[in-house]
Amino acid sequence: MRQRALRIAVAIAIAAAAFQPFYLRIYTTDRARFAAALTELPYRKLPGMRQFALDVRARTRDGDTIAIAAPLQQDGYDYLFRRARYLLGGRFVVPQENLAMATYIACFHCTSAAPGFVEIWRGRDGVLLRRTR
Repeated sequence: MRQRALRIAVAIAIAAAAFQPFYLRIYTTDRARFAAALTELPYRKLPGMRQFALDVRARTRDGDTIAIAAPLQQDGYDYLFRRARYLLGGRFVVPQENLAMATYIACFHCTSAAPGFVEIWRGRDGVLLRRTR
């Protein structure tokens, strides 16, 4: 009997020591804010990039060819290009070296004009250009 009471007391002590406040905090978390933070998490290396790509998506159609341009180092540009291809699904996304193929140029953090293209939209983080000829 005494051993059984000791085992129960040890089990209760282990359970009490293992308890984490997070187990209760999870029920009081602001889920909308937490979801927004998790949505932005993969794009934290380039702030504003996700919203810029979504704005470009809203102004183009499936099947359009979009060149992604940005004044970034190679690693940063590769990251931007890979993420943009994901967000611009349904569109043919090409690197900035292939402007001849593009119907649109999405310029992230740049405002440059390109010959044969006209600006159709300007956002906080860049511009969208469309081929004129």
